[in-house]
Amino acid sequence: MDKANGHPPQELAKLVSRAGVAKAKLGYPEYIIKGFLGGVFISIGALADLVVGAGATGLRDSNPSIATMVAAFIFPVGFVLVILCNVELVTSNMFVMVFTGLQRKTTILDLIKNWVISYVLNLGGCLFFAAFLAYWTDTISTDSGIQYVISQAESRVNIGWGTNLLRGIGCNWLVALAFFLSIGSKDYVSKIYSIWIPIWVFVLVGYQHSIANFFLVPIGMFYGTNFGTGKFIYQSVIPVTLGNIIGGSFFGGALFWYLYGRNEGIDTNTGQPLNAQEQDKNTKKMEKDRRVAGGDPERGHTNGFQGPYSRDNMVDAV
Repeated sequence: MDKANGHPPQELAKLVSRAGVAKAKLGYPEYIIKGFLGGVFISIGALADLVVGAGATGLRDSNPSIATMVAAFIFPVGFVLVILCNVELVTSNMFVMVFTGLQRKTTILDLIKNWVISYVLNLGGCLFFAAFLAYWTDTISTDSGIQYVISQAESRVNIGWGTNLLRGIGCNWLVALAFFLSIGSKDYVSKIYSIWIPIWVFVLVGYQHSIANFFLVPIGMFYGTNFGTGKFIYQSVIPVTLGNIIGGSFFGGALFWYLYGRNEGIDTNTGQPLNAQEQDKNTKKMEKDRRVAGGDPERGHTNGFQGPYSRDNMVDAV
C-alpha cells in the first residue's frame, strides 16, 4: 500500500537537504530573476490583503477580528506562488541554508551569497510592484482605502523596536514550518494547504515579515505617512530582519537539524539509527524510485515533466 499523502519528518529533512544544495548551485542570473520574482509574488499577496481590508470598512467597524481574519486569509497566495514557481525568498532561505549548513552540505559562503542576493532582489521586486503595479495603477483609490493603507504602514513602524524583533521571530518560525511541511507534499492541493495555514496564522496574529514590509510600508509612504525612510529602517527593517533570521535560522533550521538532520541514517518509523545494511538498502531504493520518476538526485531536481502532481520537480522550491 502506498504511503499517506506526505512524508515523516526524517524524510522531509532529506528533501530540505536537496533543496539547500540546489540553491547553492544557482548561478547569478538565476538568483537575480528568482529573487526579483520572489519579492513581486509576496507583494501580490500583500496587495490582495490590503484590497480586501480597505474595502471592508463597515466590517472593520462592527467586527474588526472577522475583517482581519478574512483579509489575512488572502495573503498566503504570494507564498504559494513562491513555492510552486520555485523562486527565491530570503526568509525561507534562512531556514533552508542553515539546515544544510549544519549538515555541512553547504558552506557559510553559500549562505551569505544566498541571503544577500535574495534579500536585495526581494526588496527590488517589492518596490517595483509597489510603485508600478499598485500605487500608479490606483488599485486603491478611495479615501477610506488610502487611509487604511497608511494605517497599516504606520502600525508596522510606530511601535517598539523590541516588539518588532519578537514579531519577526514569530513570523519566520511559521514560514519555516510552512516550507518544511509543503516540501514533502505529493500533490498541489496538499502543498497549498500546508503553506496556507501557517502563513494565514502569522498574518492574522500580526507578526512581521521583512520582505512583505518592503511592500506594505513603502506603499503607505507613497500616500503619506507620519514617518520617513530613516525611521522605517531603524524601527522596522532592522529589528524585523533580525527577528526573521532568529526565527528561521534557530527555531526553524537549527532545531529541525538537531531533531532530524544530524543523522540521515534514521528509521522513519522508529526514529532509531539504521544499521549499515538496512541503510544501504533504503538508499538504493530511494535512488531507484527517483530514476523511475525521471529525477536527478545529484542536483535536487528532475530532468523532465512528471505530471502536475509530482513532488520531485518542486523539491528545491523556496
